[in-house]
Amino acid sequence: MAELQEEGLCEGESLAQVTDNFGEPREVGRMLGRLHNDSDWVKVGLAILPGLFAIGTSSGLFKAVFGTSIGHALDESGLIAVCVLLIGAGLVRKRRLAVWSFPALGIILIGVWRWMPPPFVDYTSPFWQVAGPVLILVVLAAIGAFAVYRVYRQHRSRIPRLTWVLLGLVLLVVMAGVITSTIADRNPNRWTALLATLPPTFWGMGLILLPVAIGLPLARRYGLLAGLIVVAAEFVLVDGIFDPAYALGLWTSNATIVTLVSVIPATFFLVVSPIWVLLSRSTRGRVCGLLVPVFIALVSGEIISGTVRPYYLDDWHWLMRAIGSIQFLMAVALAAVMYHWIGRQGRLTNVRHGRGALTDDAAMVTGDNLLSTR
Repeated sequence: MAELQEEGLCEGESLAQVTDNFGEPREVGRMLGRLHNDSDWVKVGLAILPGLFAIGTSSGLFKAVFGTSIGHALDESGLIAVCVLLIGAGLVRKRRLAVWSFPALGIILIGVWRWMPPPFVDYTSPFWQVAGPVLILVVLAAIGAFAVYRVYRQHRSRIPRLTWVLLGLVLLVVMAGVITSTIADRNPNRWTALLATLPPTFWGMGLILLPVAIGLPLARRYGLLAGLIVVAAEFVLVDGIFDPAYALGLWTSNATIVTLVSVIPATFFLVVSPIWVLLSRSTRGRVCGLLVPVFIALVSGEIISGTVRPYYLDDWHWLMRAIGSIQFLMAVALAAVMYHWIGRQGRLTNVRHGRGALTDDAAMVTGDNLLSTR
């Protein structure tokens, strides 16, 4: 590239010519695909393994097959163990985080706190009931701040306007949730109720948004594929805190409905989304793979749950649930915008420094989609 500029070409023209010299994108993609001999479906199978395990636990399959005691043990720590094994296998085989371990990484990011046993964390004590959530947020915020600093130090370029728009919308949605919950509380002292709602609201917003920041360094190398980390992290929050199946059995004797609502998040967040994203051959396809399954999971779970709960349409409950769903969806949308931008910046930086634009994407599942910018 420097040689072309010495010949009189400007930076943009030399960059375009260097990119053209890579050859036909699809042919280069096929060549890179042959270099990585793992089958596409093997990688997809490894990526959805945590999702299949989560479906087995949430549906009660493991308890039915292995018995109550073993099934309960698998419910408590089995998913974390599977995720740790997948991440370790990726590090050993690839000497870096493998793409197919991203869903496992997202689950570990949030879920490790949920399944951390005593004496490390004892949530029955008054101290840990307060200190536990604060500690989670502080640690994740520190990791997120370091990730943002690394990306900013490398690029030092303007963040896309759409990112700021989405962040502004997230704040508006959060404030709408605070106001709605205050009105629904029917507390005569509205200001006291409002102040009491703020700490847990901002704590929840932090947990929802911090995985987006933490995934930024990986997005520089893998682009939109790093969004699988965010989707998996959001699954832990949806399944553990938002939980559309919570106490659903009190309102219906139909076990099929309860099981269906229980497995919907794992099915779409951890199975459908990785398959869609990893096998997609375009930017548009990957964005849809991140957003559409999350949307379907949130909406379908609420619709089925709402038809069973008699109070769902009363006392602003449906509106608060809708606002919560929008927060999760907007976090994934924010990740899609930022990760696509960071991925492009990383490829352009590699070309400018003569390191090649394709090597950073070599771990993508299908060779044909490496150079897609549609």
